[in-house]
Amino acid sequence: MNSECLPPTACGQPERRNKQPERSSQFIRLAGLWLLVSVLLSGLAYWQAQRTIAHDLARQLQVELPSRLSLALQSRFGDDTVSDLVAEKLGKDLQSLPVDGPLNLVEQCQLHVLQLEAEQHRAAAGVISVPWSLGSEPRFVQLQLTCDFRWGWLLGSQSLLALMAILSIALLPHPMSINHRQRMRRLVEAGIAPGNARQRAAQLSDRAMAWFDCALRADDMDGEKALAAAVCEDSLVFDCRQRRVIVHGIPVALAKTPFFYFLWYARQRQSGDGWYRNPPVNRPDRDAAASLITLMEAHGGHNKSINDLKEHGLRAKTLDQNRNKIRDELITVLGEDLAAPYLFASERDLKSGRYRYRLLPDARQIEFIT
Repeated sequence: MNSECLPPTACGQPERRNKQPERSSQFIRLAGLWLLVSVLLSGLAYWQAQRTIAHDLARQLQVELPSRLSLALQSRFGDDTVSDLVAEKLGKDLQSLPVDGPLNLVEQCQLHVLQLEAEQHRAAAGVISVPWSLGSEPRFVQLQLTCDFRWGWLLGSQSLLALMAILSIALLPHPMSINHRQRMRRLVEAGIAPGNARQRAAQLSDRAMAWFDCALRADDMDGEKALAAAVCEDSLVFDCRQRRVIVHGIPVALAKTPFFYFLWYARQRQSGDGWYRNPPVNRPDRDAAASLITLMEAHGGHNKSINDLKEHGLRAKTLDQNRNKIRDELITVLGEDLAAPYLFASERDLKSGRYRYRLLPDARQIEFIT
């Protein structure tokens, strides 16, 4: 495994895995919003067209209709058939009214005579009341307005308008919170391009920013590498070539001997449940010492440490000392909070009174570069 390829392989996958569900969810929300806005705009366009037509027709009828009705009905002498004939003739004249408009949403309208000589104004939806006078007595013609809409054009035009509005809003930059601005400033100061910094600042959690800040303090880490570490999945990589560990994308240098003990515990974690109980004080573990000696000899361990294991075996005191050195170094580089998930779990064996230890990371989070 090549150490130079580590950040993309270990740290690039989580982001790609998470983007697809986020995009699908965002698409569903936008589609739902588009449908809702399309319905609202279509309803508004229908109401507005109906209202505008009624207003325009009432104004035109107010100019022409009162004088004609007065002339036709003023000399009827109580003959109701005249009123019926006038109402019938008026109804035929108003049966088909072409309508012009900027969007051409209405094909035609009809006016039906409800009452020719109503004595009161009637305010109702779709009803036009035109005042006129019979002698000195006020009267109202009440007409029912119905329109034939071009529904395909109405729904299509309003759906297109809704889509344009939603896309315009979606493409606008979202307002940034104070926290977002602070994160973006930290990313830009670290050398991240402003456009990428704005996008990343919205995606990074507080813990990811803690990893970013920690990575910036590490050796040979620039802004881009620190950003890769910030979005990295939980991983613990043992680079046996350079005798260092890479924790969550951040390299941590260890002294030779603690590195090999750390590596040995990692091998234990991958070979079974990972638990290893400290040997008794008076009986060092020769078998475990042999596996440690093999690791050290294969990767350039200290002769002194190797000879000590050959002579005395693996002792609890040596294990405790090296675990403490590993813990101290990881906390120094990462801080206690970030280092905690990569240290050791411990349990006391009630029968023997001795403690057993294993690494906290899961076996699948541990990798080796050999």
